[in-house]
Amino acid sequence: MTDHILDLADGFTCGTEAQWRELTGKALRGADYDETLVRYTEDGIQCGPLFTDAPKSTRFDKADIPHLAGRAWHITTEIDHPDITQANKDLLADLEGGASATALRIDLTGKRGIAVRDRSNLQRLLSGVMTNLVPLSLVPSTDNFYGAALLVEHFKNDSQLKDIHMSLGYVPNKKVRQLVDLAQWVKAHAPHWKAVSIDASAVHEAGATPAQELAAMLAQAVQTVRNLQSHRFDIDEIFPLIDIHLASDQDGHMGIVKLRAARLVWAKMAESFGSSDTSCTIRATSSRRMMSKMDPWSNMLRLGGATFGAVCGGADYITTLPFTQPLGLASPFARRSARNQQLLLMEESHLGQVNDPASGSYTHETLTYALAKSAWGIFQAIESRGGWADAHDWFKDQISVAHKTRMAKIENGEILLVGVNQFTKPNVRKAEILSRPKILPKSGTEINSDNFAGAISQISDGKLLPLKQQENPFKPVRLSEEIEGQAS
Repeated sequence: MTDHILDLADGFTCGTEAQWRELTGKALRGADYDETLVRYTEDGIQCGPLFTDAPKSTRFDKADIPHLAGRAWHITTEIDHPDITQANKDLLADLEGGASATALRIDLTGKRGIAVRDRSNLQRLLSGVMTNLVPLSLVPSTDNFYGAALLVEHFKNDSQLKDIHMSLGYVPNKKVRQLVDLAQWVKAHAPHWKAVSIDASAVHEAGATPAQELAAMLAQAVQTVRNLQSHRFDIDEIFPLIDIHLASDQDGHMGIVKLRAARLVWAKMAESFGSSDTSCTIRATSSRRMMSKMDPWSNMLRLGGATFGAVCGGADYITTLPFTQPLGLASPFARRSARNQQLLLMEESHLGQVNDPASGSYTHETLTYALAKSAWGIFQAIESRGGWADAHDWFKDQISVAHKTRMAKIENGEILLVGVNQFTKPNVRKAEILSRPKILPKSGTEINSDNFAGAISQISDGKLLPLKQQENPFKPVRLSEEIEGQAS
């Protein structure tokens, strides 16, 4: 049969770039080529108009992802309703509606997440969930030390522990002892879990460019690896304990490029440590900063591009947020719409049928390598300033500059946002959201141990997770907030 395959390119000669430019010049009728056609990304990378060659196609080793059951990725639902009963209803409805994994956003005050404070709260939240089939995770936070202890206490004696897959969502902070304690427990009792989350999406939400986001990912990871190595962890014990969180925004093609570049620089970093496994688990969440309050319905377009980029970029877990996310708590309709964004791409567009669909594309391969190179350069600048902890303030200043530059371009119309400064409507139909319930503080004795085993023991004794929370080092922004302020 293969003897009859035709070479469709046989007899055709490839045009040169010079020939293409000559023909383009005729079409431009004297207009400047660079001003008219050449565009640059936020990181100064030229993106077109023509790619005539590319680096050798990149092959990415993907991590083994549990409970996929034939899927190419996990449709992940974020649960954030403060009321535990409603949060449980949302979780079960999402799983019944097509989600296959869940991310729990815990906020003990109930202002930004589920008000889970003790073991009985967690039991109610997970009631009816087949946790041996559904991967669970905590939305990453530096406050997840005690939340992780709560999950461990809940599952540590489960007879099906080997089938339960968990990402504890702990983002390392200055308390290295917490990191070490938590990682040691997971290594000893559930090495198939993810103990540590490298949350680069936080810097995206604060205004970072794609290269800055990837550089932050590398810098945080390197600091974490060094801290664990200094406490006698073997390098091949460390990397399996880590997952990566990245944001996916409305530019679907640059989303593909960013996730592919993330795997490329991660592999280079892992190789430099001598790790035998250079794969990584990537959790992509649709960007919050791209979302608009002015016209929430236009967010569906943004979410479509973000989800497409995450899928074709090869994310392992993808969370598409409800289109009403910036307004408040999502209604059942908004949650269903978020699930269906992914179900359409998975079951109707069949985007998961091809592994790394951008492989071989001159555009995507060229931009992948260019972004990886740019990110690596920023990462080296962080390292030259002493690493993530010491370069933190310098890096925040770099993000601030990038955000201000971006906002100026939105203000002058150089960057167009549908429903914000393009295709706006005077009277936008109101989108339904749920009212936020008032959460009464629970009385009881709080955990007071910074030791992970001690925290688990105190949870078993009925103590509450402490209310005190750390301040977010990266303040989130939204691209439409200034225009929305002017409109109000």
